[in-house]
Amino acid sequence: MSTSVHRVEIVTVTENYVDMLALDTPRVKRLGLVHHFDPRRIPPRAENGIAFLVRTERDGKRRSVLFDTGLTGSVITHNLAALRIDLNEIEGIVISHGHPDHYGGLVGLLTQLDAPTPVYIHPAAFLPRFLRLPTGEIAPDYNAAITIPAIEAAGGRVVLHEGPLEVIDGVYATGAVPRNVDFERGPDRQFHDHGLFHICDGQLVGDTVPDDQALVVRVDGIGLVVLTGCSHAGVVNSVAAAKAVTGDDAVHAVMGGFHLGFPGTPESKTERTIEALTRLDLDLVAPMHCSGIRAMGAFASAFGDHFLLNFTGTSVQFGDKLGD
Repeated sequence: MSTSVHRVEIVTVTENYVDMLALDTPRVKRLGLVHHFDPRRIPPRAENGIAFLVRTERDGKRRSVLFDTGLTGSVITHNLAALRIDLNEIEGIVISHGHPDHYGGLVGLLTQLDAPTPVYIHPAAFLPRFLRLPTGEIAPDYNAAITIPAIEAAGGRVVLHEGPLEVIDGVYATGAVPRNVDFERGPDRQFHDHGLFHICDGQLVGDTVPDDQALVVRVDGIGLVVLTGCSHAGVVNSVAAAKAVTGDDAVHAVMGGFHLGFPGTPESKTERTIEALTRLDLDLVAPMHCSGIRAMGAFASAFGDHFLLNFTGTSVQFGDKLGD
């Protein structure tokens, strides 16, 4: 059986949105009106990206790891300061996949840390990537900023992995997520006039984002808290991978990008995703980032009080409150 933690706090350091009007609940804390208006505090910033700080406690020992780093170093370091988080509590950084809205803040953040920091990442994250829109606009080699030398020069220690890995006690990177769910698997991408591409073995081919991975925390008494970056492999597939990695079938919460807002994604995919996650009897679901406003509304309707509108500066406790 896999390791577990007694409690975990998930802090959303970076997200697409900021909202100073949302209210706290016993387990959800926000940076609200007072924080935004108090001149002694720093208001958080939003950007098109995602980053979670995962704080755990087990047998009185507290540990922290970061999952993704948002789009820019300036925003993630600003938001960590706004949240009054000591940068040097970060023991490691897991990158969900090699797209700029998930690794973009990595090098800038690493330069601010005092100690060499492990960066857990799939080798395919470094494949040169290209984007061509239906309008003809091209973003060539848009992930050129992520290289092993650049990470190491900034103080990172690259840990390449394709399979699952326990990064700190009770916290697991799933490795590449297997794609078994039929409606999430999708057709194999072939080269055509627009879309995402990468260079693999010298050939320009459709980019299926083979490096996509999730992060999972196993919490005593409640089960799994699953975090996703963009769910290019599918959020239902990501949950299945979390179960397989930990050997635990109880899923308590799923938070992160569900990749249902990408142009051309059929509403039927959102409906089937909701059906699949409903069967898990989740206590909390938080579609974020690339999930899309329509999908978020559909999840809110389907899950009611179990839906969380999550955004920059939100902190969620699972298990007993840290420090109690």
